[in-house]
Amino acid sequence: MEYNIDRRVVLNQDSEFKNLYEWSLQELDADGKKVGRDQIPWALTLSFTASELTLGDTLAIKPDYQDDSDDAKMAVQEKQVIFAKLHPTDRGRFARATSYSMFGADRVISNFQLHIMPLTHGDEQERCIAWGVVSYTAEIDFLEETVGDSMGFYLIVRPETFARYAEKVASSAVDHVVLQVGRVAGFYSDWSPSIFADEVKVLADYRDQKIEIPTNCEISPPRLGEVIQAELSFNRVTKLGNARLESSDIPEDRPERNPEEHTGGSGEAKASKEAEADPIYNKTSPQERIDGAQPAEPDLRLAVADDRTVNLLSSMRVAAWIIVGLLVLILVNWRL
Repeated sequence: MEYNIDRRVVLNQDSEFKNLYEWSLQELDADGKKVGRDQIPWALTLSFTASELTLGDTLAIKPDYQDDSDDAKMAVQEKQVIFAKLHPTDRGRFARATSYSMFGADRVISNFQLHIMPLTHGDEQERCIAWGVVSYTAEIDFLEETVGDSMGFYLIVRPETFARYAEKVASSAVDHVVLQVGRVAGFYSDWSPSIFADEVKVLADYRDQKIEIPTNCEISPPRLGEVIQAELSFNRVTKLGNARLESSDIPEDRPERNPEEHTGGSGEAKASKEAEADPIYNKTSPQERIDGAQPAEPDLRLAVADDRTVNLLSSMRVAAWIIVGLLVLILVNWRL
């Protein structure tokens, strides 16, 4: 089996920025030229989203090799596991997800996995373990097969917790699963004031990736293993009935409203009944109704206007008589 490593990885303990970090890992090409920036342990949170969940329930029957007696019974082993395919989570609307690659290669890792398993003993502590495999080429049945880079997590939880997760998966009561990990040994990135890492380099098992360490150097670069911080979220999304509908949520094939729902019956029949109840309508002859002749209806606005006109003319008449009286008095006084 041959690991597909293209670059050398060396530990450099002569940092130019001692106030930021004391040592780093560097990748060198075939000519010994540095590739990329210094890589230091990444301790902040990284997030993964599940795209597929599988509930596995396995029963294995095989000989009990620990029992050497002639009447040894067959051993029965039962195992349950929840398997999830993971993908790095996008950081917002415009930011892309963090990319991962193994030390010694520039291939982007696309195979991320999560295995959730119950504790075998109730007194054990729940824990999370990270693992990784560098791409390798092996001969299988006289054929060479290349396996790509992959990494994942083992999340070991209490039996009651696993049973709750298994019930959610079996009943399809899960819409969104997110795994957040922090302070993962074996994760490296270049120094940045940002809390997000654009690229992460992964240092897996000792057999997979060799690190060139200077003589008498006591630094042991962390590799994948125990995860200090881990948070798993099983989310169920329920749309509320009083939520405002967006335009895209309104169905296009809504049935048209029936006029009878608002008129209490046929619209034409109701209009006819209202017309027959009108006394003015009843004064017209049947022939006029058949010909479509409509009787003239009194205009209330005109009636109000006529009353105002009469009152105005009356006032003008009184004013005219007053003026005539004043003129007569003036003429009489002038002659005297």
